[in-house]
Amino acid sequence: MSIRENGEEDCVHGGESGECCQSENGNEEGSALKKAGNTKILGFLCNWCAYAGADLAGVSRVQYPPDMRVIRVMCSGRVDPILILRAFREGSDGVAVLGCHPGDCHYQSGNYQAERKIRMTLHVLEKIGVDPKRLYLDWVSAAEGTRFGEVVTDFIDRIHALGPIDRSGDFLTRISLGEEIIASERIRWLVGKEFELNQQGNVYQEKLDQEKLVEVLRNNIDQEYDRERIRVAIEENPRTVKDIAHGLDMQTSRVFRYLTDMENDGLVILTEFQGNTPFYLRKKIISDEGGE
Repeated sequence: MSIRENGEEDCVHGGESGECCQSENGNEEGSALKKAGNTKILGFLCNWCAYAGADLAGVSRVQYPPDMRVIRVMCSGRVDPILILRAFREGSDGVAVLGCHPGDCHYQSGNYQAERKIRMTLHVLEKIGVDPKRLYLDWVSAAEGTRFGEVVTDFIDRIHALGPIDRSGDFLTRISLGEEIIASERIRWLVGKEFELNQQGNVYQEKLDQEKLVEVLRNNIDQEYDRERIRVAIEENPRTVKDIAHGLDMQTSRVFRYLTDMENDGLVILTEFQGNTPFYLRKKIISDEGGE
């Protein structure tokens, strides 16, 4: 199953100056391939299939734009969603994860794990206002050099059409929110247990179908998003529940419930009362070295 929606002139598998991606006559087609925009595109390629497919595309002189920088990984399932958010933070305008076809994974289930992780990351990107179309998952075998060129070309064309990400305003703040959501223990547990909940059931032996699991994951991402927005709102100065709710356009009861939960988890502290009104502040976590 594929999830599709959702400078330098090196070729994608490491050749120099894009020469292996050019036609032999090197005229119109070659110059057209060099018309790369200002977009930066990163690809995580499975060592056993997609990266080998890129090599085959190179020796077969398959033509595709040279825009994508590549990181070779042993398995697509090893691509942590945090790395994807970090790529966007550091300047990438699109991220592709290419792995083995389902059933062909060198490690049996790595590509299924990748699929679950990417599905979750797409929800997070949508929540923080980054177009999910900038993230792409697909499968390419070691024997599919031509397909590799087609997949890469389609994704690069998509990112060129979308253009560079607007990094002005609160972009980095939104990326930080996404990183916190992805790093949350609850979200990572849900993604890790998705297969078990679907195939074996929960402690009550109740199996959850895929649609229900997606709904549960979305609801938890929404909750983590609201919690992180509240934590950002009380990062520097203590604020009241009413003030936070007004600033974030959230219901007062919801803000109070989240603050109570986070206080119990040791994430926020109640600093003072003014009359009967409590003020809350995000708790600073101090490491052993004295840094935050």
